[in-house]
Amino acid sequence: MIQFNLIDEKWIPVKRRDGSEERIRPWEVTDRFDENPIVSLNAPRPDFNGALIQFLIGLVQTTFAPTDSVEWKQKLSISPSTDQLKTAFMTVHNFFELGGDGPQFMQDYDSLKQKSKPIEWLLLRLNY
Repeated sequence: MIQFNLIDEKWIPVKRRDGSEERIRPWEVTDRFDENPIVSLNAPRPDFNGALIQFLIGLVQTTFAPTDSVEWKQKLSISPSTDQLKTAFMTVHNFFELGGDGPQFMQDYDSLKQKSKPIEWLLLRLNY
């Protein structure tokens, strides 16, 4: 079975200030902040960008939250390094496995009591 961890892999599409596009790991969101920062997420659909930013906010909020107002002010004024984010995100690393044995990320083991629906029903119908 293929192993994929959302913390380890480069899967988040981004655009940098110079217009270059790439995929990053979540903890690389501040990489090259001083010389060529990420200026936007770059998923193929706006709703995917919304989901990605919510994922990143939740990850930072869960693992990098300040303990008091002094630390909050410090973190607000200085962007965290990739090393700081990686260290923080590694505390929840095991929760983001997409392959392997046992419960995996976002899996629900409760049985479904409804009829199956087409997979495309998961996506918003956008006219653009």
